[in-house]
Amino acid sequence: MDTDARFLARQYYQHAGRNMDADLSALAANPQGIVVMLPRLVVLMKSVQSWQPDQWAELADAPEQADAWYVHLLVGDLQLARALAVILPPRRWLCFQRGLRNNAPHRLPWIRTITTQH
Repeated sequence: MDTDARFLARQYYQHAGRNMDADLSALAANPQGIVVMLPRLVVLMKSVQSWQPDQWAELADAPEQADAWYVHLLVGDLQLARALAVILPPRRWLCFQRGLRNNAPHRLPWIRTITTQH
């Protein structure tokens, strides 16, 4: 089995019915977009307004009053992701949805999320 995070991310996109290249383009055009594409880690995220989960997956959108980071996709080494997260501008919340985008939205305190070790 291939454990390259980039391969696993593409696999997820194939099953989710989304277009990874379109999402990467949207994030690249977003001044608050984050794209990490490494063999150990893939992260696609952006700043959002935590109280508007219906807007989170609009990857080109860059709200002025963002209070959260929205993790659109994270595949690979979670410890590396946490280590890299400390260089981001702090936000109050970390937002995400597990699995497909029709699952319930989650909102956790940002500082607890990046400092909690499992």
